[in-house]
Amino acid sequence: MLQFRMSSLFRIAQAIDRAPLKALWMSSFSSHAASEEQPRFPLPPFTLETARMKVQLAEDAWNTKDPVKVSQAYTLDSKWRNRDEIFEGREAILNFLKKKWQRELGYRLKKELWSYTDHKIAVKFEYEWHNEEGVWTRSYGCELWLFAADGRMAERHASINDAPVAASDLRRVAHPGISVMP
Repeated sequence: MLQFRMSSLFRIAQAIDRAPLKALWMSSFSSHAASEEQPRFPLPPFTLETARMKVQLAEDAWNTKDPVKVSQAYTLDSKWRNRDEIFEGREAILNFLKKKWQRELGYRLKKELWSYTDHKIAVKFEYEWHNEEGVWTRSYGCELWLFAADGRMAERHASINDAPVAASDLRRVAHPGISVMP
């Protein structure tokens, strides 16, 4: 189950104006609804509003740096391309995320909706991190997401570029609300 700031939960809940859908969506976050079979709201087909919600939920989850929680947002057979790595399955995703966050210290991510269709979302993103030696990097790029009917991501294609950044030029920690790209 995704973990995120309570303010995000309230903001998203307020945006859902149909009471039955809102109640179902809110119930998906209770500890009793943590079954793997529970849908991952919001579900496709997406609207502008629900696509933005999905992006914010993903950003919040990834910023927890909890590989188990993040991996639950993907189908059991989810296909990934991350940079030059291609792999499949939730277990492979879990292992990838564990290694990623062991290497990328001080990780802070910002995602922004770029485009969407009924079951696809494109985002642009930027994150900053440092290695064990304290050398900072800004990673940025775009992701293409394909969703299953239950709201889990079935495919993720990420193109990522890295640029060295001085600690004095970090943006995400100091300005988490700014747009990813001017």
